[in-house]
Amino acid sequence: MSDRNIVQAFETSEYRARLDNVRTRMCSAGIDALVVISQANQCYLLGYESFSGDEPQAVLLTADDDPYFILRQMDADAAAEAGCWLSQDRLVAYAEGYVAGTGEASAWNVIGQFVKDKIGPSARIGVEVSWLGASSYPKLVGALGIQEPLDASDLVAACRMVKSERELLYMSEAAAIADRAMLAGIDKIAVGARHCDAAAAIMSALCAGTDTIPGGPPPIPPFIRGGKFANAPHQFWMDDLFAAGHQYYLGIGASRHRYVAPMTRTAHVGPIIARRKNQHEGALAGFHAAVDALRPGATCADVARAFQAAIRPYGLTKDSRLGYSVGLDWLDGPSLGTNNDTEVLANMTFLIHLGFYERGELYMLSDTVRVAENGSEAMSKLPRILFERPA
Repeated sequence: MSDRNIVQAFETSEYRARLDNVRTRMCSAGIDALVVISQANQCYLLGYESFSGDEPQAVLLTADDDPYFILRQMDADAAAEAGCWLSQDRLVAYAEGYVAGTGEASAWNVIGQFVKDKIGPSARIGVEVSWLGASSYPKLVGALGIQEPLDASDLVAACRMVKSERELLYMSEAAAIADRAMLAGIDKIAVGARHCDAAAAIMSALCAGTDTIPGGPPPIPPFIRGGKFANAPHQFWMDDLFAAGHQYYLGIGASRHRYVAPMTRTAHVGPIIARRKNQHEGALAGFHAAVDALRPGATCADVARAFQAAIRPYGLTKDSRLGYSVGLDWLDGPSLGTNNDTEVLANMTFLIHLGFYERGELYMLSDTVRVAENGSEAMSKLPRILFERPA
């Protein structure tokens, strides 16, 4: 990818194009200096793929200069190996003694003082406020020496919604890994088998990747739910066994350079009863209607309404959103809901997510879909069927 740094996920020119896009939005919002707090947005702008825990780090972006990346010493020393394209003089390291410090010994104080020293006293400062905790906000703002920053929480995120060709490539590779992992998990579903063994098979496949695509750390562990008692939508596996006569959903996402293409499938243990077959057929009709409606010029609300109309003849209802924009670190944009009029553009990517949460009848089907110039296409190659496992 780069003569200087072979671990960069993208060419430096692509990162610079992203910065130009952000600067255009800064100008429109009346922002002279932007403090980027979100680690996903930092990765998007700088290529830095490492994760930080509670250790503060921030990117300072101004209108006419390369960014500064302020982070703890041990991370700054190895930023290039973690994919960051910035030159060493743009990496600002704070001493390890500031980690978990309080008062003037807080790393947020160091970050705020650095930003204050680099920009003029009249500069209009934008901060990703929503990414600051209740205790972090006053520390950073106090060090900046201002009453209140401009809230720029959504500024970089808006640039991430339309994907480049290489971003789409990484997402398609993530989808290929997820396909293999899903089959590995479904293969473990059998009467008396433990949910955790299916989860272990999925995790192993996500890390291993395919014969030609290296795996990576899963963004989240797999969701596995179903059976008589479990109808919660956002839960990991239970201390339970798979049982005959029940259906179970498996929700997963593989990662390529932190780009994710999530998917969900449902497996039925034993012969599929008529009610559940109708449920699946209705979901499939809704999925195809949503994909057909998801095209440039439509709105997110148009897509959601097309889905609702398609599932109605099957006696199905869905009160929650139909899906949402996905990409870097999973969620990265608007929701597919009847209350969202965001315009759909080519090369956006959405998770179309169908879930029906009846106790004992929990069902899910989802796929990541790319918006093309003349329509949309799913990234997964795995059949959208209700998998039947022997009882």
